[in-house]
Amino acid sequence: MLSTFTFLGKTISTYAVCAIVGGVFISLFCALQCRFPRKKGGKVPDKQDILFMLLFAAFGMFIGAKIMYAVTSINFIYDGTLNFLQNLWEWVKLIAGGGLVFYGGLIGAAVGGLIYVFHYKIPVSESVDIAFVGVPLFHAFGRLGCFMGGCCYGMEYHGLFAVTFPTKNIGGAPAGVELLPIQLIEGGLNLILWGILFAVYRRTSRRWLTTGLYLGCYGVMRFILEYFRGDMIRGHLGALSSSQVISIFIVLAGAFLLIKPPFADRIGAIYDEEYAESLEKLNLRRKEYKETIKARREYHKQYLKEYRAYLKAKKERRINQ
Repeated sequence: MLSTFTFLGKTISTYAVCAIVGGVFISLFCALQCRFPRKKGGKVPDKQDILFMLLFAAFGMFIGAKIMYAVTSINFIYDGTLNFLQNLWEWVKLIAGGGLVFYGGLIGAAVGGLIYVFHYKIPVSESVDIAFVGVPLFHAFGRLGCFMGGCCYGMEYHGLFAVTFPTKNIGGAPAGVELLPIQLIEGGLNLILWGILFAVYRRTSRRWLTTGLYLGCYGVMRFILEYFRGDMIRGHLGALSSSQVISIFIVLAGAFLLIKPPFADRIGAIYDEEYAESLEKLNLRRKEYKETIKARREYHKQYLKEYRAYLKAKKERRINQ
């Protein structure tokens, strides 16, 4: 485990690096799906639109993850010996210093991405389905960052593959105690889920299918994995953790999309025709621009050729004189 490392005199968080790498991979993955669309695909968004949508989603993810961390941390960090303002200040310092909750990030990312989708009128279901296929890939890198940093750790476990975290870890994992590597287990399951969703996405054009599958599968997976977590700063509602409660609603949302009521198709296709026309015009302008650039290059190439011939002729005249 390596919570931080030094590069060019700067201390860098390993979790942040893993998150950035995950962001790069999901961006490349989604851009490739737009560049090489599935044969049965619908109105595939332009890769620039999908990348800007992911950028909006990234802002929403950060805000949502922070808000959810704040909500789930209130009871944990409340100190009865301090007054309200002192507790509030300690809470603000904790939030500002770190802490992210995946489900908050997922909800925030969905809101941020949909803001872009509806504002710029790009294909709704196609854009969302592509993004949700890539989410497990991004999440796998995130869980690797959790493991390196020592957060989201597992329960005490003394069997095969047990891990022991060092004293200095920023995630709060108990040092010297054998724990279940739940972060790596969840990361591996996310990679398997990504592979399944990718295979399904490339073989069907059904709207909302991969989104519904992701929500349903991950919700069930997360509900079960929560029983093997050892960290306490997650919030609880009765016998269930806050993530398990959210998982129930996530599974219900996934089931709703898999059932696919008629109006879901109408929402998914709301901008398809309009976007196809605008994309055709955009591609035409791109083609014209490329032709213009090509013509300019040919002109400059010919001009340079003629200028060199002129210099050569001038040099020969001097020699003959």
